[in-house]
Amino acid sequence: MLTNFDIEELCNRLDLNLIGIVNKDRLDTLDKTIGSYYINLQDFDDGDGTHWVYARLYTDDDSDDENEYSVVKCLYFDPFGLDMPTDVSEYFKEFKPIPFNNRQIQNIRSSQCGWYCVCCDYDLTHKRVNDNLLDDYQDFINLWSSNPEDNLELLKKYFKPL
Repeated sequence: MLTNFDIEELCNRLDLNLIGIVNKDRLDTLDKTIGSYYINLQDFDDGDGTHWVYARLYTDDDSDDENEYSVVKCLYFDPFGLDMPTDVSEYFKEFKPIPFNNRQIQNIRSSQCGWYCVCCDYDLTHKRVNDNLLDDYQDFINLWSSNPEDNLELLKKYFKPL
């Protein structure tokens, strides 16, 4: 499993707009600004972390500026295909409705969640093909099969050239 330090290093190396890496019960320590949020679903005092998810705040025009003409939106990615837990939903509530993937792409017994989250962030940052980030997000979700073992092989291939 990737640590918060591993994720930070990868985000820096891959030129990703990292806002924060935080446990779900510490989200309120972060400002809500355009960029990427890596959230561990274990509370801060409960241990070393169990599962990473990814959220991204963005604008319709996909610029980095929050201005009166841009509507800030949020998307949420969990490689297990689950909706947001309450802490995360509460933090991002002003951006509802928030699209999320409802397909399990990661094996429940694997520890690759951080890699899947970085992969999503990288894809949405550097492999844009649509005029709309939400369409690119859907394309990213559609890359993955319903077989988590096949997805692990695809994930390895994805990062090999990086």
